[in-house]
Amino acid sequence: MKSITFFMHNVYAMGGTVKSISQTANILAEKGHQVEIISVFKSNASPYFKLHPSISIKSLINYQLHPFNLKDILLNRISKFTNFSRPKHISQFEPGLNQFSHYIEKKMIKAIKNVKTDVIVGTRASFNILVAKHASPYIEKIGMEHMNFEAHPEPYQQEIIKAYQRLDKITTLTTADKVNYQSHIHIPTFVVPNIINEPRLNLQKAKIICAAGRLEYEKGFDLLIKSIIPIQKIVRQFDYQIHIYGDGKEQRHLEQLIKNNQLEDIVILQGPTQHLNEKLASSEITVIPSRNEGFGMVILEAMNQGSVVVSFDGNAGPDSIIQNNINGYLIEHDNIEALTIKLRRLINQEFKDEVIIRNAYQTVDQYSPEAIYKDFSTMLNA
Repeated sequence: MKSITFFMHNVYAMGGTVKSISQTANILAEKGHQVEIISVFKSNASPYFKLHPSISIKSLINYQLHPFNLKDILLNRISKFTNFSRPKHISQFEPGLNQFSHYIEKKMIKAIKNVKTDVIVGTRASFNILVAKHASPYIEKIGMEHMNFEAHPEPYQQEIIKAYQRLDKITTLTTADKVNYQSHIHIPTFVVPNIINEPRLNLQKAKIICAAGRLEYEKGFDLLIKSIIPIQKIVRQFDYQIHIYGDGKEQRHLEQLIKNNQLEDIVILQGPTQHLNEKLASSEITVIPSRNEGFGMVILEAMNQGSVVVSFDGNAGPDSIIQNNINGYLIEHDNIEALTIKLRRLINQEFKDEVIIRNAYQTVDQYSPEAIYKDFSTMLNA
């Protein structure tokens, strides 16, 4: 069996990509593969999601407050005050570029060069580029994409196309994105979706509309809040609340949006949670209002918990999972009015969508650990 190293951003933090990689690593370890995770950052004592005991973890920068970590913290953070230590090798189009410094990228490149497993898997575009350039020619280099190609800015797309030619394989989350990559990059490309591996809970449904994810612009939580403004009286009349789980850069903006429209009693930012499955299981409706969504783990998690899913079309993730009016609802991309109308109908309807929920359960079965392990193995052994 091939040994595998996942090179990732922060296995100690919450996030859909972190959950996906953690679950993929777990099923590989359960099947007997030697699995290693290199986490560039370490922000907590334990990984956010439980990992198989055989998986080894190596972190490069430890942000926990401890005297032993002061050197790493100071040398990396100094990049915020001087150009001297700004990264020189990480793509300038990396969305989180301000988190990195020349000091940390040197550590990243050294770690990539020293990987001794059969396979190294990059897990975001800028990391895939570093893997393509610096990994040993004697190991297999795989670029795992968690964003769809079109979501990257056009200059970043050109950098990706050029660099990815040096990879051995690419994995995408959807067939549509596979076709897109293959039209630009002529190396083997495989679809390996995210795993859904959550117990189905039998909880009493509450009159809650749920949403979850990083509070970032691309996730579109402002669109959800704006869609509630015209129907806030109906929301109150039927005793509904909108609960948004997560944290991120948009938090203050969202708080102000809620306050300015007097929605504090019905739209609540709940912060991050490690019990999202319970929150989804007790909600009647889940909204994924993303402007861009490469896959959408929350879609599958909500389907698994019998929460009716509403999302925008025009995104690779929702389009690949949701069949409109069959296992969920797709509405016109970025159309706040359409989202308002759909939520008003769902709030008002006397009988919930039992057929939609049953069909959603069947969809979830396609993303079981066994099913995705088969996809990953096919890619690994091709």
